[in-house]
Amino acid sequence: MKKLLLLPAAALLLSSCTVMDVVGPHANGEIMALAKQASADWVFGDPSREQWHEMRKKQSEELKNEARRLCGLDAQGETPASCDVGYGDTDLPATGNADALLEHTVTAADKVPRESVDLIVAQAIDALALSPVDLESVSGAVTNPADIEAARDMLARENAAYYGLGVALAYAGPELRTRIGAVREASQERSAALARLVGPADGAADEALVPAAGYDFAEGYTEPANAEEAAQLVKTMLSDLIKQWRYTAAHAESTTWRENAIRLAAHAQRT
Repeated sequence: MKKLLLLPAAALLLSSCTVMDVVGPHANGEIMALAKQASADWVFGDPSREQWHEMRKKQSEELKNEARRLCGLDAQGETPASCDVGYGDTDLPATGNADALLEHTVTAADKVPRESVDLIVAQAIDALALSPVDLESVSGAVTNPADIEAARDMLARENAAYYGLGVALAYAGPELRTRIGAVREASQERSAALARLVGPADGAADEALVPAAGYDFAEGYTEPANAEEAAQLVKTMLSDLIKQWRYTAAHAESTTWRENAIRLAAHAQRT
């Protein structure tokens, strides 16, 4: 005869909790660690830094929502009770530092679910882009084959954008000409940084590092014929370039390239 499992009286008082509250899905620890730091930066950070302050508040909520999403829904369509997105009793000090966030993100990207990497990388890019981005920090050889291909692809895109901006320059008014000049200079800075990362080890010439002699406008782009069309071309090219940088950073394979790509993406977004 099987014996019944006798529970102590204290356990019976917890009858309102189901077994799924204990063994159900739990909030991802890495996601919650990032959320807790974001919340600390918001709650304990310098409120006079309004952009940073409000951004970290928004990011903490985005991360908590991501943790809930990863937990899924129960049969009633609700987040399981086991998916606790509270921060606990221990407070973290505010960092107020985008570089610290970048360091945490580069490490966490190898630990969070692959589907969450886009979010945490995007947050690091947005944080860095609040201030001027120093590309002198972009360093280290890219050795992963997929990362090398991605870096060379972005170099080719920067070269093509530089050319397209030059075409728009011919039709631009004074204000747009100033804007294009600044953007082209920034593009050259990123191209130089990329060339350092993927340049040939033996110093030999590499056609991938040099802009092509000419470019054709791809589908979706129109060669301008007046100032209005020139402004639209610049807007479209820059938007597409930033999107591609953000995608590239989120899909980096190695930590070295991920950190560099995030910095380069923030530099492009800042510009």
